[in-house]
Amino acid sequence: MLHHLKNVLTADEVARLRQIAEEAGFVPGQVTNPHSRIKNNLQLPQNDPRSEEAGKLVRAAIFRNQMFRDIVVPKQVARPTLCLYEPGMTYGYHVDEAVFPSTPPMRSDVSCTVFVSDPDDYQGGELEVESGAGIVSFKCAAGEAVVYPSTTVHRVAPVTDGRRIVAITWFQSMIRDQRQRDVLLQLQQVANILHTAGDPQGGRTITEAIRTNLMRMWAEL
Repeated sequence: MLHHLKNVLTADEVARLRQIAEEAGFVPGQVTNPHSRIKNNLQLPQNDPRSEEAGKLVRAAIFRNQMFRDIVVPKQVARPTLCLYEPGMTYGYHVDEAVFPSTPPMRSDVSCTVFVSDPDDYQGGELEVESGAGIVSFKCAAGEAVVYPSTTVHRVAPVTDGRRIVAITWFQSMIRDQRQRDVLLQLQQVANILHTAGDPQGGRTITEAIRTNLMRMWAEL
């Protein structure tokens, strides 16, 4: 399931990431995928201190978002990477790496793109994700994010003008199966609706009990 999250980054956080992007020395994206013939972008190298600052900023912003936590049920996260696309750059259709060689190794269950540039800052550059209903295209406002299963085929369309700045990252979920994560999210949404409605019959308690016990059955710790 694809999710568009708003207000993930504050205006100050967007401004700081843009400042880092202006000051930093980007390197070709192939540094992390040297055999790729479809990856044509720039990224901030992991050994740059500003990359660490940007990664911590984005990670903290994502994790304070309750909707994100409900969707992903995160167990482990890869350090977010700041990426830059200039005119002529693109990233062709692909599926994200299944296992990251981190310590410990991390399985990618959920991918996330956080938009730092405004849509008017560049032409082209849409994030295009395949779904059962066809291609879904995203070109979101600065500070917004798109969360999607790492199993999905997706691409970044060619940028024809301007500069596209995003942060990307991946998560291993405590719930490996996407269908199970969707069920847990739907139960949480029902509980939220019941809470808003006042829930005089105690339906929220029952719904949360079902969700909690399914978590107990499915979670990998």
